[in-house]
Amino acid sequence: LHTSSTSSWSSRTSLSMVVAIVLTLSGQFPSVYGYIVNKSALPTSRQIEYLKKITGEIVNAPIGELSDEKINDSHHVMKGWQKLSKSAAAVTSSANAGTSNRQKRAAPVVAASKENAVAVENLVKRLVDEATAGNVKANPTTEDYNCMLESWARSGEGVFAAERCEAILTSMQEQYEAGNTQVQPNLASFKISLMAWKHAGGDSLSSFRAQRILEWMVSLYQQGKNDLAFPDQMSFDTVLQSWSRNNHKRAPEFAESLLGTMEKLSVATESPRIRPRTLSFNAVLGAWGRAPSEASASKPWQRACDILSFMEKLYYVEGNQQVQPDRVSYQIVMGALARSGDPSAAIKADKILKFVEKQHKAGDLGWKPDTLLFNSALGCWAHSNKKDAYRKAKSILDRQIYHFTNGCENCRPDVVGFTSVLSACASEPGDETTKAKAFNVAASTFRQLVQNQDDFGSPNHVTYGTMLKCVARLLPHGSSERKRWTKKLFRECCSKGMVGGMVLSRMREAAGSADEYRHLMKGNTKGSLPKKWTQNVHEKNEFRRRAIGKRGEV
Repeated sequence: LHTSSTSSWSSRTSLSMVVAIVLTLSGQFPSVYGYIVNKSALPTSRQIEYLKKITGEIVNAPIGELSDEKINDSHHVMKGWQKLSKSAAAVTSSANAGTSNRQKRAAPVVAASKENAVAVENLVKRLVDEATAGNVKANPTTEDYNCMLESWARSGEGVFAAERCEAILTSMQEQYEAGNTQVQPNLASFKISLMAWKHAGGDSLSSFRAQRILEWMVSLYQQGKNDLAFPDQMSFDTVLQSWSRNNHKRAPEFAESLLGTMEKLSVATESPRIRPRTLSFNAVLGAWGRAPSEASASKPWQRACDILSFMEKLYYVEGNQQVQPDRVSYQIVMGALARSGDPSAAIKADKILKFVEKQHKAGDLGWKPDTLLFNSALGCWAHSNKKDAYRKAKSILDRQIYHFTNGCENCRPDVVGFTSVLSACASEPGDETTKAKAFNVAASTFRQLVQNQDDFGSPNHVTYGTMLKCVARLLPHGSSERKRWTKKLFRECCSKGMVGGMVLSRMREAAGSADEYRHLMKGNTKGSLPKKWTQNVHEKNEFRRRAIGKRGEV
């Protein structure tokens, strides 16, 4: 089988080489183009070797002696390095996303992205030197400079790469103003530089530098210095997204101010190409959604809610189709509410969820409510410590189950949502009668999950720990029911391998006495539990991450 696979690979490689050679001889594209642009012409490692060889020949040729063929080849070689830069960036992104070591070893070989950028810059410099020596055919073009910009922007060199892009862009504009129309920076040139600062990382400097380039674009266009510099929506959105990721305490204010500038400029120029859209608003929502509580005089989550309400007004009342709130809009706001820990956030989350459900029922929603949206609302009630919060939480879960059973697959309830209802029950204040009612809801919710494991998932160690918390806080001390539930839940935990730190802590709290605790532990201690008791426990804040949810990409 291995020999057959190797033979098949060799055949495909040989065939692609023959195709490249045939096309070259037939004149359909120059030889260099055939090797470095045709995707199947050569393996990546061979492409790199070939690119290095041709680059060396061009760069090291004596000044004034570059042939027309070599000049033409230089443009294709730049594109080849640029293409490899994209591949290198994709591999880096995959590795940062948690690719295993085995996957990294199996990944396609690509040149170091910094090396690609340096190679392209050397080629551009060589063309400049050749043109300076009198060969007017060698003048590099805007496309060549854009290859150099993108290679640096994707090099992974952070702030250094962004500064290099900005320096190159500035040089292009200076040359253009001096009369070299071949290197006029176009919209792509500016957007690549903005992207470089967006991905530069580092401190808050990156967002300020990106916004400075954006303001420069507007200024160049208005002053008549570059008719191709006028920004579009993506130009503004790139800077807005940079602010949404920035840890500067005033980042949300800066993002919101830039959104206002975008709207004003759109009105003043009567240009729809820069009118704020959903993506623009989502970036501002993201900035407020991740802001610390001291970032503003008002509560950041409240400001996010206000912006979402404004989007709803623009779309549902005024008919602005470009700013329809989407799934990401609501997930960002609901996530901010869930993270806030503010008791009043639960009421707002409930209101938002009901509005989404109403629009979905009326057919006015372009997407379906999902599990994360419901879980965020449930999490708000679970942490609200409000009286009757468990009733609100159970009502949300019941509505979620209704939507799911009526065809909304995206709404499928999961163990996180059920556990949030249990948590809301456990936090119920009040007298014994009130707590007894809350426990009844907790018990029925727990049984409902157990009976529908195929649809909603199995209880995990957090679910059992939270149910034990209900036992400890809602059932009277010394009652037979409390002892029965404690014994039942802990035995289930042991048999299912769900005994973690949380379960032991809550079981100790629920046990009526130290003797009862020791009896349930069967002579074991926290530091020496049987492996079968703990084999299915996966802690490290896994539940918290799932309950709160990941902030929507903007």
